[in-house]
Amino acid sequence: MVSAVSSTTVTTTSAASSASSALASDFDTFLQLLTTQLKNQDPTDPMDANEFTEQLVQFSQVEQQININENLETMIAMLQSQQSSNNLSYIGKVVDFDSNEIELAEGGTGFWSYDLPDDAATVQYRILDEDGNVVRSGSMSAEDAGAGTSGRIEVAWDGTDAEGNACDAGNYTLEVTAKDASGAVLDGTKVYARGYVEAVETIDGTQYLIVSGMQVLPEDVIAVFDAGTTDDDTDA
Repeated sequence: MVSAVSSTTVTTTSAASSASSALASDFDTFLQLLTTQLKNQDPTDPMDANEFTEQLVQFSQVEQQININENLETMIAMLQSQQSSNNLSYIGKVVDFDSNEIELAEGGTGFWSYDLPDDAATVQYRILDEDGNVVRSGSMSAEDAGAGTSGRIEVAWDGTDAEGNACDAGNYTLEVTAKDASGAVLDGTKVYARGYVEAVETIDGTQYLIVSGMQVLPEDVIAVFDAGTTDDDTDA
């Protein structure tokens, strides 16, 4: 099920707009003071016009900087709006993201994917709970795991332990170890969490994808699939 995404409009005043308003007020005050000084100056000792010019130049420079800041704020707001629109396109998709941890719902299932080195001969896996206890483990040949086929190898876990008992809801991690034909452990095995994007939420000013109950930064997504188009599962 896809959760609804609500939008909330918040009226804010940018720093540049506030500075512009303050500058306009200061400039009005400056002109009033200048006018008063000119009216009351000593005709035999008139005020130095260079001082007025320097002050006007300073006001002009500050105003120019404020205008630049306003333009930058507008550009940033446009980029953020575009990024928000891009993030909404994830909803309803299946994604792999840079983590080996998934959140298991009560009675639910968990999914991961992983890449193996080309010379892997065997694969060992362990599923651990939040306390680091192994709840499920196993091994198989790399060929049986799906190595050599196109795409990333997917692991589908039914949420039960080695005795077939349903595991408690919570966070679980997958560890995968690949070995070559001689039994030596190989580097280069990478595990990713896989989940369904349910919603997009902004939390403390940062936008997250809600993926199977977990908060995921969009930049951590490494692959996107249409639901139902991922590779065959390797059961765990």
